[in-house]
Amino acid sequence: MLELSKEFALLGFVEETDEENNSYYVMDFPDGIFLTVTDDNGKMPERAKQNLVLACFDNDGLYLWGSELKTFMELQNLCKDKAAGSTALLEAVKNASKTLKDIDWATPSHP
Repeated sequence: MLELSKEFALLGFVEETDEENNSYYVMDFPDGIFLTVTDDNGKMPERAKQNLVLACFDNDGLYLWGSELKTFMELQNLCKDKAAGSTALLEAVKNASKTLKDIDWATPSHP
């Protein structure tokens, strides 16, 4: 059985807790961008075989885009041969699923 906290650390993620005492995994990228990983209830994942929600934010904490993965093993495969915090990894995660994409949102200010 995987010990998720160690496995996330091996991929380059760190555990963080926000001011509301919610914990999740985070990885920093260039230009102040960061990625969070939670389960589909917004909590820290506890099992390897559960949905993961990956959300990307800018330096000001504004949501940029997100992806969903069915298991931790999918995340491991995305991270394979990519350096933690690299733009290659960020692009791989962004393109991992067809949900929650910035390009899917069509508004007057973001056609």
